Amino acid sequence: MIPKRAADVDGLLAEIERQRHEATDLFESVSTDAARWRPDESRWSMTGHLAHVGLVNEAYLGRIDEVVSAARAEGAAPPMSDGPYRHPWISTWFVGTMEPPVKRRMKTLRPMVPEPDVDPDAALSTFHAHQAKLLSLVEASRGMDLGKIRFSSPFFALLRFSLGTGFDLLLAHNRRHLWLIRELQEHADFPSEGSGG
Repeated sequence: MIPKRAADVDGLLAEIERQRHEATDLFESVSTDAARWRPDESRWSMTGHLAHVGLVNEAYLGRIDEVVSAARAEGAAPPMSDGPYRHPWISTWFVGTMEPPVKRRMKTLRPMVPEPDVDPDAALSTFHAHQAKLLSLVEASRGMDLGKIRFSSPFFALLRFSLGTGFDLLLAHNRRHLWLIRELQEHADFPSEGSGG
């Protein structure tokens, strides 16, 4: 079952934790060789998907950290609200395109393409570190109006998100690739348990 998008800060925090456990379970259930297996040269492995998530999260978390820190800076008076929040329709639509089940594959920009030889343990460790950072940023934004505070995408400067949409985007993108990892594990040629590593 695919989780619904969170509507408030507590929902965001719960989804961050849920994803952390899901990623751990996915990687602990397979060997190192299986985590690195690819159906062909054009497709990513389990590790490739998680390493890609790491590259995207790294860029967005840096930008979100800047905007949350600025809003919390001494003398700053960020717009405050406990919701409901209003978000730009175009960015809300964009988040929706990330949600699983994945029906359309997207071409990945070069800065988001992972190295093919990333270690599975390193990819998972990075994912956990980013989830911890995301959790702290969501908590730090509690009480702010997540619909009025805005920032630009680190990859498309003209695309601006509300803070709440930024959180939604990262979690939806995580869900997309966790779903793709599960799809990969169901491939007929996916290495069986005990096949190596």
